[in-house]
Amino acid sequence: MERIKALSRGTKLVLVAGPVLFLSLFFNWQMLKVDYGPAGIAEMPQDGWDAWGLLLALLVIATVTLVVLRRMTEVEMSDDVNWEAVTLGLGGTTFALAVLKNLTDASSTWASYAFVATAAVLAAGTYLNWVETHTSENPLLRRRKRRRFSSAA
Repeated sequence: MERIKALSRGTKLVLVAGPVLFLSLFFNWQMLKVDYGPAGIAEMPQDGWDAWGLLLALLVIATVTLVVLRRMTEVEMSDDVNWEAVTLGLGGTTFALAVLKNLTDASSTWASYAFVATAAVLAAGTYLNWVETHTSENPLLRRRKRRRFSSAA
């Protein structure tokens, strides 16, 4: 429990939103209407596992794996690579791909919009991790306390 409390807010967001987004691909993302002519029209639910969904799943797995390796283990990774920027790029790409998938799917369900919001939470978590590393490396980027002006009266 103490180990989870010690994690940053961004890491917690990624560790929750990532698996939720991955599991959301098994739910209905769209309802297709199929016209069978004189037999009638049927609605067929479609899950998220199409070409876009597979790419989305791979991005989620890569993002969560990289966050776990960087934040929760003692694995030595190259210092030449800015891993937080890579994670931010993966998170942003995941969100953009979820939006693109939702816009290109015919007859998206209400749940698919909630799953896009989950992708936004994942991207926000990677952004918070990126900001945290940049403010710790460069103290000039930290938030300054605002001075309040007091009146002379």
